[in-house]
Amino acid sequence: MHLQASKQASIQNRETFSDSMIIMYIPQQPIRSIQAQRPTKPYRASHAVQKVIPSTSMMPVNSPTQKQYRLYSASLHLTNHAMQWDGPQETGIYDYIVVGSGAGGAPLASRLARAGHSVLLIEAGDDEGESLEVKVPVLHLLSAEKPEMRWDYFVRHYEDPVQQARDKKMSYSCPDGSIYTGLYPASGCQPLGVLYPRSGTMGGCTQHNSEISVYPWETDWEYLEELTGNWTWSADSMRSYFVRLERNRYLPSSVVGHGYQGWLDLTLTPLTLVAEDPKITSLVLAAAAAMGKGLLGSLLNTVKGLAHVLATDLNAPGKSRDEDANLWQVPIAVDPTDSTRAGPRKFIYDTINNGYPLHFQPNTFVTKILFDQTGYRPRAYGVQYECGQYLYSASPLSPGYLAGGSRGQPGYAYARREVIISAGAFESPKLLMLSGIGDCNQLASFGIPCLVNLPGVGGNMQDRYEVSVSGKSPSPFPLTQECKWTFSSPDPCLETYLSNTDPVDRGVYGSNGLAVAITLKSSTGEGPNPDVYISGAPAKFTGYFPGFAEDTLADNNHWVWLILKARSRNNAGYVRLRSTNPFEMPEIQFNSFAVGGDEDIKAISEAVDFARRAFAHHNELGIDGAFAEDIPGPQLQGPALDQWIKDIAWGHHATGTCAIGRPDDPYAVLDGDFQVYGVDGLRVVDLSVFPKIPGYFVALPVYTISEKAADVILGFGPDPNAHFPDAGGLFGTLGYGLAGGLTQGVQDPEGLLGSFGGYLGGFGLFDNKQPIHKREQAVRGPSEA
Repeated sequence: MHLQASKQASIQNRETFSDSMIIMYIPQQPIRSIQAQRPTKPYRASHAVQKVIPSTSMMPVNSPTQKQYRLYSASLHLTNHAMQWDGPQETGIYDYIVVGSGAGGAPLASRLARAGHSVLLIEAGDDEGESLEVKVPVLHLLSAEKPEMRWDYFVRHYEDPVQQARDKKMSYSCPDGSIYTGLYPASGCQPLGVLYPRSGTMGGCTQHNSEISVYPWETDWEYLEELTGNWTWSADSMRSYFVRLERNRYLPSSVVGHGYQGWLDLTLTPLTLVAEDPKITSLVLAAAAAMGKGLLGSLLNTVKGLAHVLATDLNAPGKSRDEDANLWQVPIAVDPTDSTRAGPRKFIYDTINNGYPLHFQPNTFVTKILFDQTGYRPRAYGVQYECGQYLYSASPLSPGYLAGGSRGQPGYAYARREVIISAGAFESPKLLMLSGIGDCNQLASFGIPCLVNLPGVGGNMQDRYEVSVSGKSPSPFPLTQECKWTFSSPDPCLETYLSNTDPVDRGVYGSNGLAVAITLKSSTGEGPNPDVYISGAPAKFTGYFPGFAEDTLADNNHWVWLILKARSRNNAGYVRLRSTNPFEMPEIQFNSFAVGGDEDIKAISEAVDFARRAFAHHNELGIDGAFAEDIPGPQLQGPALDQWIKDIAWGHHATGTCAIGRPDDPYAVLDGDFQVYGVDGLRVVDLSVFPKIPGYFVALPVYTISEKAADVILGFGPDPNAHFPDAGGLFGTLGYGLAGGLTQGVQDPEGLLGSFGGYLGGFGLFDNKQPIHKREQAVRGPSEA
């Protein structure tokens, strides 16, 4: 009786949860036997930081020589926080366990540790952040195919196998062990699906994305505020978290609505990428003409046109930015001091190396959440895992690749307070289901005892629709004509990047390669915000399939208009278990265009027409060769174009599989504080929590909710008086000077730049060298300590 009362009291008062009480919850095993099975110790970085040069064993196939790697290390001042095994706490107990070190888990774990709590951050992969493909911004396609960190999900877009087979990106597993991608598989080849690359590494998918960092719309937060009835989800409150995490490098620090001391470096794609290449300049101004701006005739040979059409801040606060259909410079997560990828990985290192109790445990695949069921409600108190490299069947280095994966050494970890799942839109619902939380009928079919009946787990899955319109010119782009993308050596563009210290002089490899962004409002768009985002780049990208990176960069004569349909209406996708084997990938079915498909297809068709008009405007000018459309091809019009869109549309922002919702919604999984309904001590914090897919790109929205989740858990909150005025007009004026200044070395016959804009933009950043790593006692509000 006394022990039972003690356990119930400890559940009610988590602040007084003791180690001895935790031990009582170990499932049917003595503590010694469990400790004996704990083979892997968490990483903990020593306080010393040493410069290292990657060994030749780290080189990708056909990558630069060891000499180039040494130059890379020297020129970028690479630091690798010295990792050493120093073991877990003696009892294996932490205040918090966070599963997944990506956009949701990494900032949250770091904030909890900086508030003084011991945190175990578990990652299924290891740390590949010092590799060339990850560090160099333009090589993001190569990082997405890096075997040591990539996870190859193969997904379906349609239940109908005939419709699914119409996708040229459809892959098949063949009897000889090969994977065939295309329309004509040989007899005996079995359908896999369409490649959906994810990343198992420290930092998660932030280590392979294209670095695009666009803040969501205010209406995204307003919807969550209304849904939850909680003012802390308001647009101003959520903006305060963005201010906390951002380290803006392209605006003066007096500009409100941005942060300047956070952990995430944000800068702009240098306008030099446009201004130095007349063909790219022509294409950008042709896009402006396609929008009806009428700039081609008078402004082609000056920087005025570029400064005008790329003048505004795509991350400015207020609805003016949200509702603006325009051309933009692209905000990217790149540290301009060395032109390398920025993201939460560095935040993890900084937290550990400043002495906070954050323990990073790599190569650890969580297989089950542990629950105590003796109280009124089940309470999560730990996780079961297996240790080893490349265990998951999604890893191409797993012995059980695309099959059942491989097994590691089992272990356990325990949490005094909470377990937080940040494994992503595919893995978070899968882990909940394996642990008994989900649709009881589905769980019963696998013999899994149902702990909580939440039929929304794995449902409501949404994604963008993406297609591309590409054209080929008879001559290469001057900006990229010598670039080898590290597929062969020597690579002059890599040498330029490595041998210069000024961001402007590092060339195209110091950017993500996307020259311009365009936001458009389609005729079927709902509400005031543009619902189409188009990127332009000197490449040929047609979606994801095995070998897509090399195919995209096969020549330097292509230009692609990459179309992203935001606010897609479909939420009929799902993630379901295939078996009880945690190392087997789940069934992933998007059911594309099942809801609102006609409206979304029409919006995409209009965007294709826009891209075609932009090519036509460029071709009328006769600048360095006309572009001949090869994808989708000019012959596809009307219903044939609509069918092509349906056949090939892809996405890479899966969302909503553990959605926040009201308590009376039977398909809601989480409340407004990220807590899983029906249990205690368990939260989910990642892209799966959004009931509707936010904005245009998802990294910044997830970073923002991660910061919010830290405050929720710690009992803090945003400033109720926080207010960020609509800065649309201000940023239009300020952006003009900034964009003009980003043309260092370009003729300025009309004197547009001025010393202020020329200095700032010429370097592509403001020198906001305020300290960003101060010893924190606790997270006390929206501003960085």
